[in-house]
Amino acid sequence: MKTRAITLLLAIFVVTLSAGFTAASANRMDGKCCRSSDGGRSYRYKVAMMRASMPRTCSAYATACIRLSRAHGDRCQMCPVAKAQCIQTGVYVGPYRGRQIAGIQMK
Repeated sequence: MKTRAITLLLAIFVVTLSAGFTAASANRMDGKCCRSSDGGRSYRYKVAMMRASMPRTCSAYATACIRLSRAHGDRCQMCPVAKAQCIQTGVYVGPYRGRQIAGIQMK
């Protein structure tokens, strides 16, 4: 009888413990991009919010280029060149990936 009671208590403990872990890692499907049940602490959510709050100007993209391309030694030359090209054409072309961003303000 004691063995059965201990086994039952152990099974209840394992079920309650695993239920706590699965709820924290599950994603919410509420139509919001990158929002999960971790309360907005995920990397994807932080990056999406940073991009949404960044002003859409040539200067802002050049500043972000300098800040985010620390691995490249020529970032202080390449990013201002991309900014100057953006001011002339109205399209920011990332100097390292070639990503084009159109429809931005010329500042």
